Amino acid sequence: MAAIIAYELADGSRRYYVKYRDAAHRQHKKSGFRTKRAAQDYAARMETSITDGTWVNPAKGQTTVNELAVTWLQGKQGVSKPKYYADLESAWNVHVQPKWGSRPISSIRRSEVQQWVSSLSAERSASVVLRAFGVLNGICDDAVADRLMVDTPCRDITLPHKPQKPRNYLNAAQVIELAGNSEGHDALVLTLGFCGLRWGEAKALRVDNVDFERKRLEIRSSITTVNGEDVETATKTWEHRQVPVPDLVLDALKALCAGKRGDEHVFLERDGSLIRTQTAKGNRRTWWRRALNAAGVPVMRCHDLRHTAASIAISCGANVKAVQRMLGHKSAAMTLDTYADLFDTDLDDVAATVNKRISEVVEGMKGTKKVPV
Repeated sequence: MAAIIAYELADGSRRYYVKYRDAAHRQHKKSGFRTKRAAQDYAARMETSITDGTWVNPAKGQTTVNELAVTWLQGKQGVSKPKYYADLESAWNVHVQPKWGSRPISSIRRSEVQQWVSSLSAERSASVVLRAFGVLNGICDDAVADRLMVDTPCRDITLPHKPQKPRNYLNAAQVIELAGNSEGHDALVLTLGFCGLRWGEAKALRVDNVDFERKRLEIRSSITTVNGEDVETATKTWEHRQVPVPDLVLDALKALCAGKRGDEHVFLERDGSLIRTQTAKGNRRTWWRRALNAAGVPVMRCHDLRHTAASIAISCGANVKAVQRMLGHKSAAMTLDTYADLFDTDLDDVAATVNKRISEVVEGMKGTKKVPV
């Protein structure tokens, strides 16, 4: 049972404090209530929360975000890929820590979080804002789970939407033309454009991963640049997959793999180093930009060749499950969501099929039943 006790301040004014014990019989005290009614309300809330098991020690809510972030980041380090962890660490250092680091976790209000997100959205891209918010949200979720506060201030926050970047899809002839102007990177361009590998997957591909007899690529890992260093990790979905290889691509790979050991990388720069990321804008000296210009195709990223591979496969009649497996998506639903625009012609096919069926039914009903006009 909580006790409510009155006391006087130096100026003679009266205040009240509440003494109560938690479920473990540890005593707690809260002072500064101006009225007895306010003290009674507080005492009632504490007793109810202790009884139903939702009580949170108010003192623990004074733990700062800085202190909690250390544990949260350490928890991410062992289970996240290096590039993702580096992005989280950067978001914490640049955007979250300066704003929230010194604040007690229980002092943060939802309205403050919304204002921060809105202000940041006016200056930075949606991707940056979402990542920064994700860091604060994760720290607050841990604080709730550890009973440092009752609820998270990150609930029901209005977040910016990532606009879908326009995609450039090449046809098969354009991919071949682009490969022919790629200054010795023809096998790489053909593999990206017809097999749909991610850049990091192509970078990690080794000779032993090419099965020339079964016409398959075995995708087992990916290489990502983290803080200027190449780091080999599992694929984006953490799964291995088999990718079919057209004959044209296979012939280019045979020439490229000839004389190499099985553990050597397939795609290398002329100096023997791993292939380097190419930019489409702002640098006309890259082989990729020169190839785009020579082939007369739209300015695009290397990653757009992955979209091109999906487009070509779908236009050739591949079903969504086959495209999913080729691209390494987690589910067919993800493939449909990503490339919904490429399946637009399927709607025409559905309409034509249904129309044909209706015509057959109407023809069969003539002379026997009333047919609507």
